[in-house]
Amino acid sequence: MRIAYVTIHVAPQIMQGGAGKKIKSQMRIWREHGHEVALFSLTPAEIPFPEEHQFIFESRGDLFRREINRASTLKRMLAVIRQFNPELIYLRYGLYSYPLHRIFKIAPVVLETNSDDVQEYRKRGAFFYWMNRLTRKLTIAPAKGLIVPSHELVNILLPNHDKPNRVISNGIDLKDVEPLPPTKNEKPVITLVGSPGMNWHGVDKLIKLAEACPEIFVNIVGYSQKDIGQPVPQNVRLHGFLDKQGVREVLMKTDVACGSLALHRNKMEEASVLKIREALAHGIPVIIAYRDTDLNELSLDTILRIPNTENNVLENAAKIHEFALGMIGRRVDIKTVAPLLDQGQKELTRLAFFQKILDAK
Repeated sequence: MRIAYVTIHVAPQIMQGGAGKKIKSQMRIWREHGHEVALFSLTPAEIPFPEEHQFIFESRGDLFRREINRASTLKRMLAVIRQFNPELIYLRYGLYSYPLHRIFKIAPVVLETNSDDVQEYRKRGAFFYWMNRLTRKLTIAPAKGLIVPSHELVNILLPNHDKPNRVISNGIDLKDVEPLPPTKNEKPVITLVGSPGMNWHGVDKLIKLAEACPEIFVNIVGYSQKDIGQPVPQNVRLHGFLDKQGVREVLMKTDVACGSLALHRNKMEEASVLKIREALAHGIPVIIAYRDTDLNELSLDTILRIPNTENNVLENAAKIHEFALGMIGRRVDIKTVAPLLDQGQKELTRLAFFQKILDAK
């Protein structure tokens, strides 16, 4: 297959993190199986994909000028995609811009969405909420198929189940992750890696935990002081954005990693958070505060589960402290979790779905 992988409006800092790593490993695996793949990305700034097609639009100025620039750049990108002549387009869902609807005339489109877009854009303010509500059908309706990371999202996005779909949870490229040795900390260290502006990470809850449990040390990667907007206790370190090696150095000294602690704020119960998968692949014990698509039935003493509620962290502070204390010098048995997380197997399922869409055509 000749596949065009298309992203629109994905922030450069997100493309530098877990989402970018996922896209790179997906394309590598597809190519290893003999498929021709090219990435086409509409972006406000350069992203770490130097060999792919980047279309950078001017994002300064007022909203009207910014949208004109975005539309003009998107039009150019669509022309280049048409020249690539893909058999299938894999589109990562993003806020509609004119003339995105033309992409559906180029080739069959399989749409990937990783969240409940209505709830996500509601949190970005009235403009983005109504812009998405009024235009989302222009993207979802003409897609030939939908891929989501959880069963819950199928029911939310396709309540009538009237479109071909697959649940393919987020995976991890196990070849790209090296297990880390156990720590030798005197006090337990808990780490959360995230991106600013996403309140479902629950960074505020982790700060309150640190205030309540001064004997726990907390790392928050991806957030700086300006993202928090308030003083943090001495046992919290805000690392800001770190590159791959910087994140690894923090994880080397981590006893327990957290995924999203406030998924309920997105009115969601189920997820397959990449940061949890990366932590487990490194061998780091984890705290999970939602139903994990792959791991929900797995019982390991290196995984602590807490409820998906607003007060879940403080109400379980003693349990979290005891767990973190017990994980000093411990690591997860990689062989137990690897079959559930391996992205290679997940991509074979994705490619088979692509072929099914093409066969239907």
